[in-house]
Amino acid sequence: MKRKIAIFDLDGTLIDAYKAIRDTVNYCLEKLGYPPVSLETTKKVVGRGDKDLAKRIVKEEDIASFISLYRENHIRFLDGNLKLMEGAEALLIYLKKKNVYIAVATNRASFSIIPVIERLNIKDYFDIIYTADNVEKPKPDPEMIFKILQIFNIKKEQSFFVGDMDIDYLTGKNAGIDTYIVSTGSSPKEELERYSDIKVFDNLTCLKKYLTTKLVVSNKK
Repeated sequence: MKRKIAIFDLDGTLIDAYKAIRDTVNYCLEKLGYPPVSLETTKKVVGRGDKDLAKRIVKEEDIASFISLYRENHIRFLDGNLKLMEGAEALLIYLKKKNVYIAVATNRASFSIIPVIERLNIKDYFDIIYTADNVEKPKPDPEMIFKILQIFNIKKEQSFFVGDMDIDYLTGKNAGIDTYIVSTGSSPKEELERYSDIKVFDNLTCLKKYLTTKLVVSNKK
């Protein structure tokens, strides 16, 4: 039996870094003379990369300065502001035991990926990581998904994508692969449930339970 691959979004799906993002954003806003934003606002404006984030909260003339400040300071706001989502590590362990490749497809910029996953001790679970810096078109364009499948020579039918928001739903749909959404991130459950062609789960623990009964995987390499 051919090996499968599970492709995950990162923020809001596997990890909760919203406080770190909020604190970084508010540091940048203060430096540029803007009022702070709440955690709830932060959740609404993330998911499309820091360039898009900047466009949503500062004036056009301040976008470049915001991005520069954000990338210079985000790492120092990580400590004490990161945690794994409920059931994340248990799901990653399960997939590894079943010999499933595990990939990340995130719109985060590359500079912060390794510091984040090393602090959470999950780096070794991933076979490959793709960020917005590795593609010409970030999510919801399916470029990341297609490149990952090509590298592992795996067909769409042997893969699935897991995310937490509307952009992830669109990414999976655009890629034409099975997509599962957890309501632990930026998009509320009631918003996600309007997409009748995907499965929405309360958290990764519920997704793991579903996969143990529905997903046929190989224990052989």
